[in-house]
Amino acid sequence: MAASREKVLYFEPQPSEQTAALKTVLVRMGVRIKNVEAVSAGQTVGFLLNRKGFEPTDATADAPSAPMMVLDGFTEKRLDILLREMKAYGVSVPYKAMVTEHNIGWTLSDLFTELVREHEAMHQ
Repeated sequence: MAASREKVLYFEPQPSEQTAALKTVLVRMGVRIKNVEAVSAGQTVGFLLNRKGFEPTDATADAPSAPMMVLDGFTEKRLDILLREMKAYGVSVPYKAMVTEHNIGWTLSDLFTELVREHEAMHQ
């Protein structure tokens, strides 16, 4: 079953009611959740996902200023289900990214900066 390798890195600057709803959705789908702390913003996505070859860094970085999700191991079908369930539960996380070989070596902070840039470009 594909769900066993699905994982979400979730960062939220301030816990909210949305957090519980999102966790409900992910647990119901059998997706593993890793809450990322602000102090980990300088770590790479690969390290945060416990991938081989990614070591911890001493880098400090600004924590994301808004909630963000990094999705790993999702098929297109499972992603569609996740997005539909999030909508049904009233969960909105505008900053989402799929893990790619291009961004797995980025820090969480750098990935957030890129997501903000893309989000602004899409909404102009």
